[in-house]
Amino acid sequence: MQQLTLHRRYELMLLLSAAVIYVTRRLIFEISYINNAVESCIRNGVPASVINRHLAGYDHTLNNNVPLIGGMLFFLVAFYLLHEEVFPRLQSRVSPQQRPDRETLTLAGIALISLFISAFIYHYFKLHVRFREDMQGTIIGLKVESFYRKRTIVTDTFALLIIIYAYELLFQGYVFIRRTMAPVFARPFKVMSFLLISGFCLFLFTFALSAYVPQTLWHEPFRSILIVCSSGILVYLLQTYLFHFVIPYIQHPDTTSFLIRVVIFLFAGLSGALFIYWAGSTPFSNRRMFPGVLAPHLFFSLMAPALIAYLRMTFGREKTQLKTEVTSKAAELASLRAQINPHFLFNALNSLYATALKENSEKTADGIQKLGDMMRFMLQENNHERIPLQKEIEYLHNYVDIQRLRLDDSHGFDLRVHLQEPERDIYLAPMLLTPFVENAFKHGVSLRNPSWIFITLTLDATRLYFKVHNSRHPKLANDPESHNTGVGLDNVRKRLDLIYPNRYTLDIQQSEQDFFVSLTLVYW
Repeated sequence: MQQLTLHRRYELMLLLSAAVIYVTRRLIFEISYINNAVESCIRNGVPASVINRHLAGYDHTLNNNVPLIGGMLFFLVAFYLLHEEVFPRLQSRVSPQQRPDRETLTLAGIALISLFISAFIYHYFKLHVRFREDMQGTIIGLKVESFYRKRTIVTDTFALLIIIYAYELLFQGYVFIRRTMAPVFARPFKVMSFLLISGFCLFLFTFALSAYVPQTLWHEPFRSILIVCSSGILVYLLQTYLFHFVIPYIQHPDTTSFLIRVVIFLFAGLSGALFIYWAGSTPFSNRRMFPGVLAPHLFFSLMAPALIAYLRMTFGREKTQLKTEVTSKAAELASLRAQINPHFLFNALNSLYATALKENSEKTADGIQKLGDMMRFMLQENNHERIPLQKEIEYLHNYVDIQRLRLDDSHGFDLRVHLQEPERDIYLAPMLLTPFVENAFKHGVSLRNPSWIFITLTLDATRLYFKVHNSRHPKLANDPESHNTGVGLDNVRKRLDLIYPNRYTLDIQQSEQDFFVSLTLVYW
């Protein structure tokens, strides 16, 4: 959240800087343009008195500086209110069905009035100086034109709103990508985020330094861009309305509420499409929209939202089913963990009890300390989805050291442990490797016969290789666990299927004399 707030702060600074640069460049350009126009008239033999008479009604401060500066200021006010106040408030609602509060509606109304004032100031005060030419194209003087029309004010206010809303959609798309990708792909996202922000800054300042907004926003090339953007936004709003306000009532199509919502959808779609067609056919446009385009435009404005809302409903059902399955699997995984942990704790306590009877207090204290570390691990780390591999390795070392307490060289026991330390942060599911080692000590150690256990852990760039090879001894008839088949290895396989599907290879080989387990895991 702090990073997003920082992004917004720099974003406003960049937009304000670009606006200042654009207005300053336009002010300098207009002065240069009028001076060059006057010099061109003089070179073509136009008397100075004629030029002065043609420019008698033109005040450069009132008819150029005021509309440029004033229009930009009110546009920035509207942008700030919508981008920083209105849209965040709308997104913070509990559900889309919740109505905006009065303060949000008030701010939205002020923003719309600011956009209207911005368009009004610019077109009411702005006068454009042009050449007068005779039938042969010879310059015979200057003329002053105004593009102020009521229709121009309405269509340009609508165009400014479309520009802000399109920008907001792009910004929210970036926020969504940041929220979903940054926690999983931190380094690639940093590179991508740098490229996106750099590209935006390059576009913004290139536009401020070189672009020229036409007399009305519905001149080319802005006209085509605005038609595409406004049509896309209309489809987006209509499908949102269908998905949240019409589809939930589709089970009862004969109710008055459902019919009213359908009528609202049809009215909004038709009126929105007609308004876009009317705005794109402004008399100041270089090209008019052909009448034959109207019917396909109306059809698209109604059918595209319906299709998108239907697809969202279909995918939403599948998403709900997946969430249900994930919840069920998570419960199963928690149950498997609950079966694994107590099983080892009882084994460890039995080992410490036997050690306390035959060894001095120093080894017992050391064993109790290691057991405390292991219990702390299981209480604090074992409930996490992922833990650092280093902690899992530390846990294995403690486990092996505790097992050493009840064994010595006189038993003919050969224990070899090689656990490669990771050179970078690697995360995996907790208690994934321990059951293999536990199984080796449970079935591979005999106080009467020579025994051996070899444990190896190696790593490469993307994979973990874990191998446990141990001797195997038949259980005595009076052994209390002779009839206990155990659930450790079966649980590990189930956990691997749930957490690392298609990302692991588990090979188990056994004979009457030995038992071998090899796990290859893609951890990325």
